[in-house]
Amino acid sequence: MSEQGSLGTDAPAAVAQTEAPVPEARPRSLLEKVRAAWDLEFGQLRPRLFFFSLLERPLPRNRCSGLRVRLMRAMGCTIGEGARVLGLPKLSGGAPELTRNLVVGKGGTIVWGCSFEIGDKLTIGDRVRLGPEVMILTTTHELGPREHRAGPLLRKPVNLGNDSIIGARAIVLPGVTIGEGAQILAGSVVNKDVPPGARWGGIPAKPTPA
Repeated sequence: MSEQGSLGTDAPAAVAQTEAPVPEARPRSLLEKVRAAWDLEFGQLRPRLFFFSLLERPLPRNRCSGLRVRLMRAMGCTIGEGARVLGLPKLSGGAPELTRNLVVGKGGTIVWGCSFEIGDKLTIGDRVRLGPEVMILTTTHELGPREHRAGPLLRKPVNLGNDSIIGARAIVLPGVTIGEGAQILAGSVVNKDVPPGARWGGIPAKPTPA
């Protein structure tokens, strides 16, 4: 009986002695550290886009739309016939083919100061008008636990329907579809789909009477 008791008491220690030791993390080489530092500081650096932004900088605001359209096409963006670009939008994001994920339809207008974060497809329909300093985002994060709220990255396309109007300094969040002919008032934050022909405004944007 005492032998069994003794065995039972010592069993955890015996099991612990038989467990394999946890291997220590291999120290990173100097090359790996340099590569990690480079990705952290310059991973989003896009020399080609920077070059085109330098070419556009001397152009006067609200003029030279044709030149800006040609610059955006040279960057790889799809721009429809008759579109006007009165200020080159700031493009950013983690999509490998960033500029190819931007599609602008026919006869639309992009005013100065707009910013497009392109982690997924951004489709701007025909005859859409974007006011000054409109911001459009296509990536967000899952809501994680309290200890770490920014969970895994989510990529969600944005679609602006034909003939819609986005007011100055409005923000369109990832995954939103704005219906044809809809109007978004200046300064609004759009976090869900807007029906065709609707007029929305506010933070967050909601239906607004005309």
